[in-house]
Amino acid sequence: MKLRRTAMIAAQIFVAISLIPANAQTLFTTDDYRQDRDHWTDPAYYRNNTVRQIRDMQEQERYGEEGSGVDLFALQSPYPYTNSDEHYQAWRTAANGGTTHTLESLPDWNGRWGQDEAWLGGDDIQVSTIIEALTPQYQEYFVQQAKAEAEGRHFWPASFCLPRGFIESVVTNPKEFILRPERIWIVGDTYTENLVRWIYTGEEHSPDDFHFPKWHGESIGFWDGEALVIHTNQIHAWKGPVIEWSDRLTAVERYERIGDAIVGEITLYDLVAFAAPIHVRFSNALLDDDHPVARPIYNTCTDTNGPSSNVYINEEGLLDQRILGDPQYWDFTDPRPWGTYYRRGE
Repeated sequence: MKLRRTAMIAAQIFVAISLIPANAQTLFTTDDYRQDRDHWTDPAYYRNNTVRQIRDMQEQERYGEEGSGVDLFALQSPYPYTNSDEHYQAWRTAANGGTTHTLESLPDWNGRWGQDEAWLGGDDIQVSTIIEALTPQYQEYFVQQAKAEAEGRHFWPASFCLPRGFIESVVTNPKEFILRPERIWIVGDTYTENLVRWIYTGEEHSPDDFHFPKWHGESIGFWDGEALVIHTNQIHAWKGPVIEWSDRLTAVERYERIGDAIVGEITLYDLVAFAAPIHVRFSNALLDDDHPVARPIYNTCTDTNGPSSNVYINEEGLLDQRILGDPQYWDFTDPRPWGTYYRRGE
C-alpha cells in the first residue's frame, strides 16, 4: 500500500453564507442555548461566524454581527481506520516495520520552523462545522464555549498558569526538531512555558500498568523512509484553542520534509468527544529570522502571569494559601475548570 504524501495544497475559499430569517433565534439572542440543540449545526445560528470571529467578537465590538461565512476545512478523516492503533499498525506494516536510520542517514530537519495551525487555530472554519464533528455532550460544551467567548468570557489555561495540553504541543510555533536514531524531541517555547515532546522511535508503548494521563501523552514512532510517523496515547483530557477532548484521545501523525517545509498531518481519535475520527493537514515553514529576540528562551508562567492563584501574600505580609470555601480558591481537581467559569457567567 502506498501511503499518500502530505503535500499542502492551496484550498479554494468556500463561503457558506446561511440565510438568516428575520427574528430568527441565534446564539446572540437566545435565552438558553441548551434549548436550541436543533439549531446548533446551522451556520445561521452563529450568524455565519468562524470560530476565530466568535472569539474576537467582544474585543472588536461586533457582538452578534454577521460573519464572513468562510469555511475552508473538512474535519472528517480521509482514512478508513476506526482507531489509532489500527491506523498506526497499518502504516507500520506498509513501511515493512519502518526504516532503520543512523545518525548520518537521518533527514535534515535542522532550523526553526513556523507552523500554520489550519483549523486547529479557529481561522476559516465555521462554528457549525466543528459542532457537526462532535458527540452530543461535546457539542453542548462547544456551544457553551462559543457563547462565553462571544461575550468576552474567555478561558485560556495558560492565563491561569495551567498546562496548554496536547493540541498546543502539536501546533506550538515556532518549533525545533531534534533527531537521533532512537529518539526524537519536538521543542517549542511560548510566553508561559516551554513545550517538549519525546518520541521513542522503534519502540512500543509502556505496559498498561504504567499508563496514566499525561499532558502531552506518550509518543512512539517509526521512520517510513524520510517520513516520521507518530502514535500518541495516554493523553490528558483538556482543551486547546478550539476543541476539547476526553482522556480517550489518541492520535497518529505523519511528517515529511518537502523543500523548505515540513508538511504534516494528524488524525485524532476520541469516541467520547468526536462523532468520528477527525483530521487536519498543516505545514511547518523554515524560518530565516536569526535576530537574537527570535531565539527560544526558557519561560515559566510566573514570568508573565504571576504565581499560582491559590498562593498569595496576606494582609500581614505572610505567605498564605487559599482553601476550600474561599471565593477565590482554585479547585485543582476540577476536570473542566473552563466549564465552571462559563457557567458562573451565564
